[in-house]
Amino acid sequence: MADTVQDMETDGAKIDEALYSRQLYVLGHEAMRKMMASSVLIVGLRGLGVEIAKNVVLGGVKSVTLYDPAPATLADLSAQFFLREEDVGKRRATATAPRLAELNQYVPVAELEGDLTADAIASFGIVVVTGAPLGEATRINEACRKSGGRFILADTYGLFGGLFCDFGAAFEVVDADGEEPVSGMLTSVSQDEEGIVTMHDETRHGLSDGDHVCFTEVQGMTELNGSGSRPI
Repeated sequence: MADTVQDMETDGAKIDEALYSRQLYVLGHEAMRKMMASSVLIVGLRGLGVEIAKNVVLGGVKSVTLYDPAPATLADLSAQFFLREEDVGKRRATATAPRLAELNQYVPVAELEGDLTADAIASFGIVVVTGAPLGEATRINEACRKSGGRFILADTYGLFGGLFCDFGAAFEVVDADGEEPVSGMLTSVSQDEEGIVTMHDETRHGLSDGDHVCFTEVQGMTELNGSGSRPI
């Protein structure tokens, strides 16, 4: 593949299509634009936190900032793959930041020093928290709400894990389950006020009350084609 660079029209940023080719194919340019405009704060850098940080940096966001002032321990070496034995006693974020930055030259990685205040939180568009007590996680979530930022809380408990997302009151879910749209062949559509759609005998539509459908390639009632989604 040619090493081309394409303008993304996001704060003058450019995208290296050779580096992000697979990601562009899966996510598309619009999602990539949003990612490239995102400044991310990651709180907590044990096993889960550093895995999230690695993936975010490789994803190509605008910037990543790390916050974890706790000293690294020998136990951390079993899951935190950026820490080494000589890092024991150092701040986790301090030891992790330079090695994380080596993953992607386009994503600056920094450490947030000092206290994690509401003003500091307000300077980030996305805050990801791992391994924090519930009271501290709630405080960070409230600060994100007040500043209009997005909040994600993630944790693992042995073989189990938990995830909580708060993207603000105005956030709209346009894909409830992430599944591919269901398609099917129909044989007729009645002209009643509440039309009855008959599917092909060998086809199960797999739809439920409350779902929405779109029509394409309908013959005879062509006004249905491209008319937008209709509730069942």
